Amino acid sequence: MLHMFMGLALDKLAQSVQTVELRAVALLVVVAGIWYNPTLAMMVLQRYKLPQCGDQGVTEQFFNQLFSDTEVFMGIHDKKVAVLSLCELIMHPTAPKPFEHLADKLIPFFVSLLTNLRVAYQLRREEEAGEQESGEEDEDEDADEELESDDDEWDDEGEEYVSKLDDFDASDVNGMFDLDHLECFDTILDDDDTAPCEFAAFKKLLEFLSQSKDGHEILLKCVDDKMRQDISGLIEYADKEAARRQSEQIECQGGYNFTNSFTVPTQFNFG
Repeated sequence: MLHMFMGLALDKLAQSVQTVELRAVALLVVVAGIWYNPTLAMMVLQRYKLPQCGDQGVTEQFFNQLFSDTEVFMGIHDKKVAVLSLCELIMHPTAPKPFEHLADKLIPFFVSLLTNLRVAYQLRREEEAGEQESGEEDEDEDADEELESDDDEWDDEGEEYVSKLDDFDASDVNGMFDLDHLECFDTILDDDDTAPCEFAAFKKLLEFLSQSKDGHEILLKCVDDKMRQDISGLIEYADKEAARRQSEQIECQGGYNFTNSFTVPTQFNFG
């Protein structure tokens, strides 16, 4: 099934006329395939042929397009999938690494997406905090009002769903691929409690690259003083995220558990 989905996405990417939304979705399908099974996904890319490429696959063309299109990944989910997938591919023991001619674009690709993700997460937390504060105020106001009967209450979620159906236009293809709307669908990678952290994955990738000759050359090709400063900030953020996740996990488990190893004596001798 993976080769069918990836083949369809690659067909769309090969078209001369395409919208930004369609290109983003097609790129994301291939990237998700890499996350799902790096070895099989790379085999699909190597075997996929285009008339203008002769007998060569489209692997290098795809990654060149991917590294040049960081701006099409608009949502948090898209950026996260792209980062995790590429980290998984590079560190995978058997999957091929088609980055020989694109090494100078690799680290900037990660830094651009992760920098934008930092901003997006901060904005989302501020928005959630504002909604929580507003919700508490509404609850205080509602407590002073007389409750209406159940028959007169509106099902807010149902009303919103009906409203969306009324506004839906089946002929609006761009609307169907609205990236903001796609962000409403959660996957296993969107659960902060269980999903891997993309910042931690990037930190692990840097450690992996620094331990190999080829990886060290990749870092030297694309890391200048400005990039080194950005990377340092991302590593610091990765450590903070790890500490935050650990703190939240401890809180969910009921807080810290202090064991008392001191035995209280049952008898006292005052001599």
